[in-house]
Amino acid sequence: MTIRSTKWTEGKLAAGFSTFAAVLAIGVGLPLQASAQIQAVPREGVSFNDTVTARVTVETVDTDNRTVAFNLPNGRLVLLPVASSVTNLATIDDGSLANVTYTEVVTMLNLRQKGPGSKEARRDQMSKPDPTEVATGRFTLTVVGVDLAKNTVSVISGDGGPVRTYAANSIAKQDMLKKIKVGDVVIGMTTPLMITSITK
Repeated sequence: MTIRSTKWTEGKLAAGFSTFAAVLAIGVGLPLQASAQIQAVPREGVSFNDTVTARVTVETVDTDNRTVAFNLPNGRLVLLPVASSVTNLATIDDGSLANVTYTEVVTMLNLRQKGPGSKEARRDQMSKPDPTEVATGRFTLTVVGVDLAKNTVSVISGDGGPVRTYAANSIAKQDMLKKIKVGDVVIGMTTPLMITSITK
């Protein structure tokens, strides 16, 4: 049976604590760039699947990889894969105008902004849309209808355009409908997924 000396054990413990303290000190003293990798978690949202058809300007068509880059009417540039069901991709020219139908996910956040702030948000977006918000797909919508019997919510963009209606087909979405009113401002994100049709 081997018995280590108390002095050796105490020395090892002291060294261990010193090392631990040094690591803590280094961690506290890390520059902001190292901690910038930690991102804030956005407020929980509710997502809806949607299909959009828009008249767009085609930037580039890659027939080998079956992708198309195009500018949406609001100026946002997106690059999307093309569904295998689309067979006319080779007929679409770079720089041309085209009608594109694509799928997207609409995630609504900050579901209860209302009152004077709502009016300011609508006015700001109508007068000067933020280029960063356009590029990232962030949007401001105003709730124009809530139908609890049909479990639908209808919204319109802050700068006008068509009314879009989304079906609340899950319990989480239906719970969301009970919390919002006509006139509320909805902040959220759109994530385009795939082109399902493209025509000249």
